[in-house]
Amino acid sequence: MNEYTEIKKFEPKPKKFFHLLGVYRPLYWFEENLKKLMFDCRSCGQCILSTTGFVCPMRCPKNLRNGPCGGTQNDTCEVNPAKKCVWSEIYYGNKDLKRLDLLRYFQIPVNREFEDTSTIVNWLDIRIDGMHLAIAGKGNMLAQLIKLAFHIIKIRWRKFVHPGRYWHKHESHYMDV
Repeated sequence: MNEYTEIKKFEPKPKKFFHLLGVYRPLYWFEENLKKLMFDCRSCGQCILSTTGFVCPMRCPKNLRNGPCGGTQNDTCEVNPAKKCVWSEIYYGNKDLKRLDLLRYFQIPVNREFEDTSTIVNWLDIRIDGMHLAIAGKGNMLAQLIKLAFHIIKIRWRKFVHPGRYWHKHESHYMDV
């Protein structure tokens, strides 16, 4: 095979030195558990939480990463009208944070080979685009980070008080499986 016909195999091991220092597994464990607790994360390995108002778009039953489907009506989901549309949550979250412009960026489709890997390590290895926590031109960086922290606390409080309105981790909660 020449260099053009050779198929590049995905290597889940980090390219940089983190796996040599025993950092990869504890980092992934910490990242996965924190994001599951805070954001109902689905461990896609290509996190775009900072772009989507800290609401995981992979909670959408259709796994849409670039906007709602055509069946969304009155902020409810097409699959289960008793639940809020994930993309409505994303829109209102970004509107609260004054970050609606981030929703205009096209998000590449999910690469299933990154599932159950660390987003942080994938970002450090330049496999994925990074998180957009503090945005230039939107004010003081520390003020932006504090505002994000309060926004995350507000989201978690809403989901704690009204859990039935939001999507849960397991497919059996929203589909007849």
